[in-house]
Amino acid sequence: MSAAANLLTVPVRAHRAGQPLHAAGLRMLSASHSGEHLDEPLTDAELMRHNVEALCSHMLWLRAWWEGHERAIRAADRRAASCVHDHFIDGAGFARNVVRQAGFVMDEERMHNYSWGRSTQTMHMVVGGAQ
Repeated sequence: MSAAANLLTVPVRAHRAGQPLHAAGLRMLSASHSGEHLDEPLTDAELMRHNVEALCSHMLWLRAWWEGHERAIRAADRRAASCVHDHFIDGAGFARNVVRQAGFVMDEERMHNYSWGRSTQTMHMVVGGAQ
């Protein structure tokens, strides 16, 4: 069994009232998709799986952000860009491996096409001007 699979099959033990606030939100999100009861506490395994999935999602979003901003950052500070570049690339690679092994669903096309605060009009001007 792979390390990622081991991570996602930790022993089950229910979280009690001291569980982090985000765990309650995860329970509501999970329950809304699966028909589970909201009053059941998350198990360690469920919490770990949600946290690993969220971490992978954030890493892939960061990679998409870097793809859209790398050139500008590199132009402003080449040394800083080179110091962080591999972290974005390698982190996304590791996240994709975990996503694939755990069976998570990530919409990377949406991540790559996200405007990052640029208006649609600006995007049309940039893309139209580049043609």
